[in-house]
Amino acid sequence: LKLHTGDTALTLERIQNELEDIGIAALPSRIPKQFSVHTIAVTPLVFIAPAGRKELHIDKKLEWGAIPMILSESGLARERADRWFREQRVKPSIYAQVAGNEAIVSMVSLGFGVGLVPKLVVENSPLAQNIKILDINHSMEPFSIGVCVLRRKMSNPLIKAFWDLAVYSRDQV
Repeated sequence: LKLHTGDTALTLERIQNELEDIGIAALPSRIPKQFSVHTIAVTPLVFIAPAGRKELHIDKKLEWGAIPMILSESGLARERADRWFREQRVKPSIYAQVAGNEAIVSMVSLGFGVGLVPKLVVENSPLAQNIKILDINHSMEPFSIGVCVLRRKMSNPLIKAFWDLAVYSRDQV
């Protein structure tokens, strides 16, 4: 089996190009027919800030355009953030665009700005004590996290065994 960790924005493309057999990724709204997917978790997107930065206290009068933002350079989180900022009629001040949620959490924990990541990432981060989730009411759709594989590869016994384990494990929770 080939399993890759990294920027989930590229997961389906990497599987389709047969660089990986299986991926675990945030699922887009529309999944190409050649894929089998099984949702294993749903997690909201949350804004995060450095834990010790009191000047980043967020309230309803927040001036989003003045806050340095650390965002994904591509993918679902970036699309949803861009759409949300447009709806708020705000041009964000982007400090950094990075590949991967862990990089966002790291930069936020170091005090470089505010980020947007799936809550699941924060809950499992070794840097969780260095960041805080901001109480921001937004309308961004949560992430569905799923196991992805090309349908035609389900005949491979190793892939099928992994798939069955992922489906069975999730159904037992």
